[in-house]
Amino acid sequence: MRYIVMAIVMILTCLDLSTAQAAVTPGERASLAGLPGVKVVIEDIKSDAQADGLSEEAIRTAVELILRSNGIRVLTQSELLTTPSGPYLYVMVNSMKSKTGSYYAVGIIVQLNQRVSLVHRPEHTMAATTYEMSGVGIYSTHLLRSLISDVIEPYVKIFANDFLAINPR
Repeated sequence: MRYIVMAIVMILTCLDLSTAQAAVTPGERASLAGLPGVKVVIEDIKSDAQADGLSEEAIRTAVELILRSNGIRVLTQSELLTTPSGPYLYVMVNSMKSKTGSYYAVGIIVQLNQRVSLVHRPEHTMAATTYEMSGVGIYSTHLLRSLISDVIEPYVKIFANDFLAINPR
């Protein structure tokens, strides 16, 4: 069992979390057309990851800075509710600390969700993911905070580039 866990850790360590751009399809890019901006929603960070330096505030600051610096409007809650598509950029870091406490297994998702309707029942709307990048990896406990600059920021930059390619300013 120990060798299996070590093999999994070695495989995950070798994964390059920056390869998400290939996963974004033309249809996902096209779903960004006409959006006035996005609300940023950060999933709650587990308490052990917070204790090791990762915070929702740091993630929000990094994400909003990239969006604003690229001219993408960050919607307020009231703007989100009054925008027909209700677009929000959702960032989730799912972390699991090792039993030894020396590393974390992490899964990162950056996705755009918006209101959509069914073709056969257009009056029926629901939220759906229309754009997504994700990755997994292993981070040393003392380097956990660096996943913001290593993974989340590059994903948001890809999103911003796709947003601007579809919605030229």
